[in-house]
Amino acid sequence: MKLLTQKIIKNPLVSSSFIMLIGTNLYNASQFLYHSLTGRFLGKAYYGDLAALISILGLISIVQLSFGLTIIKFIASQKDKRKLANLIKWISLWSIVGGISLGLITLIIAPFISKFLNLQQIYGVYVLVPTVAITIIVTAYRSILQGILEFKKYVISFISEAAAKIILLILFIALGLTVFKGILAIFLSIIFGLLVARLFLGEYLKGKRGEKPEVAPIVRYSMPVLIQGLALTSMYSTDLMLVKHFFTPEQAGLYASLIILGRIVFFGASPITNVMFPLIVKRHSDGEPYHNILYLSTVLVGLVSLSIVSLYLFLPSLPINILYGQGYLEGAPLLWLFGLFMSLLGLSVLFIQFYLSIGKTKVVWLFVLAALLQAVLIWFLHGSIETVVKNSIITSALLLFSLLVYFPYHHKK
Repeated sequence: MKLLTQKIIKNPLVSSSFIMLIGTNLYNASQFLYHSLTGRFLGKAYYGDLAALISILGLISIVQLSFGLTIIKFIASQKDKRKLANLIKWISLWSIVGGISLGLITLIIAPFISKFLNLQQIYGVYVLVPTVAITIIVTAYRSILQGILEFKKYVISFISEAAAKIILLILFIALGLTVFKGILAIFLSIIFGLLVARLFLGEYLKGKRGEKPEVAPIVRYSMPVLIQGLALTSMYSTDLMLVKHFFTPEQAGLYASLIILGRIVFFGASPITNVMFPLIVKRHSDGEPYHNILYLSTVLVGLVSLSIVSLYLFLPSLPINILYGQGYLEGAPLLWLFGLFMSLLGLSVLFIQFYLSIGKTKVVWLFVLAALLQAVLIWFLHGSIETVVKNSIITSALLLFSLLVYFPYHHKK
């Protein structure tokens, strides 16, 4: 028994997942503290504005998040240290160019975003412009840290950003919180996280860039990953934006509180998937067995998800009271449904990232179909908040089923 325990502890998935679970969930806790404070001090209507803007930020920045998976794939596969350092320098440059480009696109579409979401306070949307640009760069740096398996440094960068965000938010509350200041706190804290991540990569970024790496394989891999990333972000963001469009500001604020609590399930288990991806990439590229990492990851994600959904089913008022207060308790009977939706989505992400880690990219179209189905169902069937979340549950369940059906065939050429 002692030998088995030591073997489990020394397993790279378990040890690295533990670091990521602790660190990333400290960051997630700060996220929920942020939403708790803004939900209380802004009120339902203005909080609905803020939550919708944050969802837009997620939709736009998924371009760089998907690029991040591509970075991890090629960094983790690189065996030559000199080529690795050169690749990191080029990735840094590409992220800066990409950040500026996407920031300009965000600036152009900002007025349309404000009108579609019926924002009460419109100026917060313009803070998204520099936020998108900086987020792309910092996520590129963090993806590099994941690719070289520096999970501790990755976590430190996240925690630094989280601490800065909460400190700034408390300051803005003291000065009088608005939607603009809520987004500004996010922007300034991301800059701080960027500085920390860049400090950890200082040795790799020193010196001049060498010969430009071959771009074609990176582009070929990044496109399906981008498609998957857009579909994934759509599945946990589009519902909130459509609710903001179809429902009253108060109902949208209530929905936002439930979906944010539901995301605890998704993001609570996501560190396991984030560790699994580079480990399988490395083993697959080295020709070593890797399926045991997937199986263990599935068990761990399932246990984390089940424990949180059980809490939401039997004690729904507890998390709502802690994060938002009694004004949001009317959504308590529905909370476990939001947790179930995010559990199914989290398991789907686990399997899609497994397939991507071994180069199986065509399966991403299953995610696209699921995202389209979810949006269509909510657009035509949105009589109540319960109907909206049940549409999302049906969609994510069908997605997970499809990914499991594909599993026996993934190793075949």
